[in-house]
Amino acid sequence: MRSGPGLASPSFRLLLELREENLSIQRDFGTDNPLYDQIVKIRSDEQGQRSEFAFDRYSYHYALSVDDRPVGTRTATRLTDGKIDCEDAYPQKLLRAFRGEIYSTCKFRIHRSRCSSMKTLRAMVRAVWQDQLSLASRLVLINAEKTLVPFYRRMGFQVIEGSDFVHPALGTESVALMMPADPNRRTFFSDLFDELEDPLWMDVVQAACEFDNAEHSPTIQHLTLPAVSAISSRTQGTIQ
Repeated sequence: MRSGPGLASPSFRLLLELREENLSIQRDFGTDNPLYDQIVKIRSDEQGQRSEFAFDRYSYHYALSVDDRPVGTRTATRLTDGKIDCEDAYPQKLLRAFRGEIYSTCKFRIHRSRCSSMKTLRAMVRAVWQDQLSLASRLVLINAEKTLVPFYRRMGFQVIEGSDFVHPALGTESVALMMPADPNRRTFFSDLFDELEDPLWMDVVQAACEFDNAEHSPTIQHLTLPAVSAISSRTQGTIQ
């Protein structure tokens, strides 16, 4: 697959290739390409149900392959390209202030393989950040189940205060988190930010994170999910 999708799509990129481990990470944009077909298969639950969303058509999709078999995926949507997943979970003031620099990731899954490890997971998330930096993205927003907050904090994400909500597809108690391209903060990605001419400092981002009571209640009960179809299964290795 490493040599195939790139021939069909000008937006295809091979981001990482570790030949000694036969591991690679690729990305493509939108849904009209061979890589996206692999993405959908990785996302599918144990019953084989398809998992496609409206934002897929204007998102970047990343696939992790081991032994030429797709085993991991992550999707990144730039706010300038369209509505992001669970957009109402984030302060609208923040979205307006950094519209041109925001991307949001979701549908993060890594299935079991001989390379299943924290090292592999870290390679995946770093590849996404590095690719997005090349697109002038400087701030990533995610939403996560509350039980996963410690995991994301270890990566370097910070919870956006007052962002509690019930995920519309999963029905889980969730929160919104963020990470700017700030080289002064200790994260999995600090070294990627060191050489940036235009980093984004956390204190600047925090100043735009206060929820406006007129547009957002302290606790979001339910959000509208921009999805064609959604899944609620707990597939092994899934991180929402």
